[in-house]
Amino acid sequence: MNIILQTAKDSIADEGLNYFMSLYGFLPGHRGNQIPIQKVTPDTPMIVDNHIHGWITWKDEKIPVLQSPADLTDKGEKLLTYTDGTVSYPCAAVRNDDILISLDIFSHVGLFESGYMEKIWNDLKDGKKEIIAIPFADYYCDFLFSCVRIAQKNAKAPLVHKSFWPEGKNCAVCLTHDVDEVKKTYQWITNPLKLIKRGKLGNLKLQFRSLIQKIRGNEPYWTFDEILRVEGSREVMSSFYFLKETGEVNPLDSGTWRHYGRRYDFNNISMRQLFHDLNSQGWEVGLHGSFYSYLDPEKLRSEKEALEHSLGASVTGGRQHNLNLKIPETWLNQEKAGLLYDTTLGYNDYLGFRWGISFPFRPFLLKENRNLNILEIPLAIEDLPYFRSQKPFDQFLKIFNHVGNTHGVLTLLWHHSVFNENEFPGWESDYIKILDYCNEQNAWIGSGRQIHEWWTQREKTTIDWEYSHEILKIVPYPRGRHHFIKIYLPDSLKITNVNNATIIMCDQNSCEIKTNVIQNEEFIEITLSEI
Repeated sequence: MNIILQTAKDSIADEGLNYFMSLYGFLPGHRGNQIPIQKVTPDTPMIVDNHIHGWITWKDEKIPVLQSPADLTDKGEKLLTYTDGTVSYPCAAVRNDDILISLDIFSHVGLFESGYMEKIWNDLKDGKKEIIAIPFADYYCDFLFSCVRIAQKNAKAPLVHKSFWPEGKNCAVCLTHDVDEVKKTYQWITNPLKLIKRGKLGNLKLQFRSLIQKIRGNEPYWTFDEILRVEGSREVMSSFYFLKETGEVNPLDSGTWRHYGRRYDFNNISMRQLFHDLNSQGWEVGLHGSFYSYLDPEKLRSEKEALEHSLGASVTGGRQHNLNLKIPETWLNQEKAGLLYDTTLGYNDYLGFRWGISFPFRPFLLKENRNLNILEIPLAIEDLPYFRSQKPFDQFLKIFNHVGNTHGVLTLLWHHSVFNENEFPGWESDYIKILDYCNEQNAWIGSGRQIHEWWTQREKTTIDWEYSHEILKIVPYPRGRHHFIKIYLPDSLKITNVNNATIIMCDQNSCEIKTNVIQNEEFIEITLSEI
């Protein structure tokens, strides 16, 4: 069975193809790794015009389409339907031994990965909140992968790809904390005023309790021990992104007061000790680029060097303050500063996925026809919009379920200062509730640095495999370490023996294995037999 996919012949479509192949770890044109996709040029070239033209529905979710695909009515059994709100017709169908797809999946993925949705968001008046809540680019890839699985089942052969996450984990959760201020300053005035304005007079007593806490020598915003207690008791670690703010302060402009309150010295003895304690225990000390550094490569570099000097170790990545991001200039500035990953791509007024991507990825720079070196770990949920939403935990569940469906990563931003019950009642308890739920749902939970290290290692991994006479032979590279590999089986086959690997999980559709440390000419051999 072949997958006949209509797609453009240009760099955007090529990048979409490369992204899909890399995401699943397929090596095109190499024995068992050759997936049965045939590209054909569509009759009508794809022309995008900064609008969403229609929708497909996959796994009960509405996914945006940037250009109408060809109508495949009467071309076979319907597999996927497109609608523009007035007409509906199949855009993917099964015909004899072929799967026909008129939706240009590769062009869409390439556009998403290069930031095309920024143009859509600028013009979109309605529906942005609902669209962003869905990792729509991941669903495009998930649909195409489902077609590959149909083709392999039809061929009665296994399908092998790199596991997304280690130890059989279904998806990942990235824990991050922006350290905007380490002392409460102007907030002694602004917080009570906000409570009075909002009519929440009962909460004024909590501010008074916080003041008593301060008088007794306990800084309300120094919450690091509490965060380490919460996370350490669950055997997970997070990233703390530290800020070196230098923005100008105008006493007559309250909008600039935050720049004053967010100034702290990396070389202060308490900060140095904090950096050492976090780093020595496995938590990440990262950079929270100052308010204007996103436009200034020299400022960003100097802030990173100052943090590294006080830390006594290298800084891997971080996030820009206020989520300030000029695309792609900020990422290029981060590369020049020596940062390896960023997690700024998100919103502080929406929950979800700014580019429809939940996986770590290297943004595609269209003008230079290359991927950036920086690894972007998209931000999905920040505490501020989370608590502004109705039924916040229900909103989390919806987003987490999307990530679980596509096996991506859910990045959380809980500011460190909110782990004070007097200042932010209930914010810590929701964080704990989220952590416990993610653990129960078999998510791999870690810091930005851990996500970066795993994903970079995964990118460098290749898997060669072939299947013949009931023997599945898998050769992973590089040698000398464990690999995690997922195997999808047709309904008629089961695994009866495994050499040089251990099965770590199985369901009715697939098995996941952890290889031994493979050396020299060794390989994994799996015997399959008819059920």
